[in-house]
Amino acid sequence: MVSKIIKLAAFLTISVSSCIKAQQFDATLYFLDGSKRTGKADMVSNEELKLAFIENGSKKKEKIKATLLDKVEYTNLSDNQSVTVEFKEFTYYFLSDKPKTGYCWMNKINSGEISTYVAYAFDGGVNNGYHYTVTPSSHEYFFFQYKNEKPQEIYINNSIWTLNKKQMLRRQVKNFFKDKCPKLVKDFEAEKIVIKNNNPEALRQYYNENCSTNN
Repeated sequence: MVSKIIKLAAFLTISVSSCIKAQQFDATLYFLDGSKRTGKADMVSNEELKLAFIENGSKKKEKIKATLLDKVEYTNLSDNQSVTVEFKEFTYYFLSDKPKTGYCWMNKINSGEISTYVAYAFDGGVNNGYHYTVTPSSHEYFFFQYKNEKPQEIYINNSIWTLNKKQMLRRQVKNFFKDKCPKLVKDFEAEKIVIKNNNPEALRQYYNENCSTNN
């Protein structure tokens, strides 16, 4: 489950810096009611359920509830590109086949009958003053969304060893594809589909080639 600080990939390196000033990013906030506002905003963070924001033409800092927002578009970044993140409810299967739900900020990286979203997290670990009792780590979360259904967590790329990761992945893949593409589940469990470079795109490609309703 995404339970730590979720950051944009473009901001992942600088997000851990203590010298970053708040509300320094040009942003457009899109609300669920269809309205939008532009100004300066913090980086989105799943640890914070409110987003610090100063609207253009104002000096007043506001705290916008994340649950009111559909998405946030950041512009004029260092690479002169924009990044859009969406606050979405997702499902995941942890230690059982019973689904659980959560919310996080995620960025769409592929669109189609199955779309792919990604979210990033950094865990600062636990230091007792002499050494880390919990090692700092970074996490990359991939979600698949079938048409207009809720995204489902599919794959987690961790910088540290993760207990039962293989079993968790099999459960996620089975529960997402069992009704959409049973052949994929069978071939994945037989290790005929291989995830390379810590990216589950091979699963989406297999579905598109063998089970898509657009074929």
